[in-house]
Amino acid sequence: MKKKLLLTVLAIIVCIAAASVYLFYSTSKGDTIESRESMLNTAISTGNDWTIAKEIELDGYIISAAYSTNSKSTLAVFEPTGNGKYKFNTSTNRSNEEIIIGGTAINGKWYDLIWFNGAKTEYAEITYTINGQIQDTLRYNTDAMDIICIDNPEKEYSIHVVYYDSDGNKYE
Repeated sequence: MKKKLLLTVLAIIVCIAAASVYLFYSTSKGDTIESRESMLNTAISTGNDWTIAKEIELDGYIISAAYSTNSKSTLAVFEPTGNGKYKFNTSTNRSNEEIIIGGTAINGKWYDLIWFNGAKTEYAEITYTINGQIQDTLRYNTDAMDIICIDNPEKEYSIHVVYYDSDGNKYE
């Protein structure tokens, strides 16, 4: 009788330990690209099998540009939670053929985030209109398909983004 009870208790302890180890290692911590891709697969229902193409670090946050197997693209923001771990915060999702224009507030600052996965381009021109006045057009090299991140202190504005490829084709 004592042997049965001891074996039962031992089996329960082993099961609890195994479950704890599994949960510890299977929970996405956001500390690797693979774990952030897993978070995207869970958080964004419009895409399948997300692959992160580019990332930038912005004041401790990670901004990921990713594409899916069903022709979707996203700009996702991962917020630090401490000890090198991150949690999914938000994303802006589009079809691959569309330019993603989104933004995020990080530590009290607003950042415009822009990315295009639809075609290989050479540069992008970004024009801001503030209080009805067109501001200078900003030009960014995009041949590496990097994420464009602009610190923007304005509260009310409009933004127009055009990408150009090497043949002069426009993507708006």
